Amino acid sequence: MTTAPTTMKTNLFQLKSLHRNWFSSSYGWTGIEIGCHAVQFAQVRKIAGQWQLNQTWTVEHPVPYSVSNENYSTPEHEVFGWLTIDEIAKHCLAPTRAQFENLNQLFFGRNCAPTLSDGMIAYRELELPGGNPSESRSMIQSEIALESESDWDELCTDSWELPPSRPNANTSCMGAVSLGKSVAIGIANDLSQSGFECQILDAPQCAMARATAMVVDNEQLSTLAINLGYRQATLTLVKDGKPLLSRGLLPLGLIHLLENVATSWNVSMAEAQTLLFVSGSDRQSDSRTGNFANPIEQATRAFVNSLSCEINKTINFINRSDRRMAPEQLLLMGDGVRISGLEHLVSERSVLTTTTWSIPHPNSQLSRHHIATYAIASGLSALAWEET
Repeated sequence: MTTAPTTMKTNLFQLKSLHRNWFSSSYGWTGIEIGCHAVQFAQVRKIAGQWQLNQTWTVEHPVPYSVSNENYSTPEHEVFGWLTIDEIAKHCLAPTRAQFENLNQLFFGRNCAPTLSDGMIAYRELELPGGNPSESRSMIQSEIALESESDWDELCTDSWELPPSRPNANTSCMGAVSLGKSVAIGIANDLSQSGFECQILDAPQCAMARATAMVVDNEQLSTLAINLGYRQATLTLVKDGKPLLSRGLLPLGLIHLLENVATSWNVSMAEAQTLLFVSGSDRQSDSRTGNFANPIEQATRAFVNSLSCEINKTINFINRSDRRMAPEQLLLMGDGVRISGLEHLVSERSVLTTTTWSIPHPNSQLSRHHIATYAIASGLSALAWEET
């Protein structure tokens, strides 16, 4: 398997030696996806060369102190565990450290690889004049520092090469990611105090590419991977296990659909999520929620129409840029995959085959739509088999 480039290798804290325990040949690291609503943990293993989810866990964020303070008055549905990047830096792991420490009993080994999704790691694509690698790095550093309005030494960054946007042009295209160094150090320290050893802080686009390669047999097949997170949807074009293009769609995060349902029918965000994630047949057969079935399905269809429009725009852009990269299938992953009927709704609006990310899991009762929420964390776990 050709793997996605390892990104944002930590030079922010002292790495422990990457020793191999007796189980390291079959068990991956603990992959940790930190989103604005929850932290997803997953560990994969290889059995006879086949991927399998060994263990999964989810820890929802506690409401930040500033919100949970008794003097702070806000409707319940507005504090459904949503955290900003600044709140995650202050509140994400420390309040749940006791829960994280207990996870050591679920996962093999201490090594872990985290990422921040929901657009919390800044991503940009840059076209640079042709030059040697050191010159390109300097130009990337300058561009990132200028756009982020931060000093270079305050940022943790990395980049990788993308296909050229213009054939025969003396330019190079790069994908670049950046994150505040204080945030990266804080996450690594919190994980360390929880019993984990942070080896790599990865970019979500690369984790998506790695997760895609786990389920796509033909590495030459271009796949448009779609991660439906709470704050945004992320579209990443993957080929040969590498992220070639990525778009973050802020208006199409799950939170917007939940807010629509919660506001329109005067229910909490938690209740709106329950209604969205329950199957359509269950909604129809449950007299307590039957009145919500049609309106919720209408809201879901409107959401999927907007998402499909952006998917088609992305596909058209790729086709105009380089038809050799044209995607041949869509792959759905992330929390939004649990929306009832999502795969069918996306598929009927696309000319491409649409599938949901899934690998075998020991718990046969776990649906593939639930398994898809651990795709990014699984891609991070697979870093254990890469050269670092």
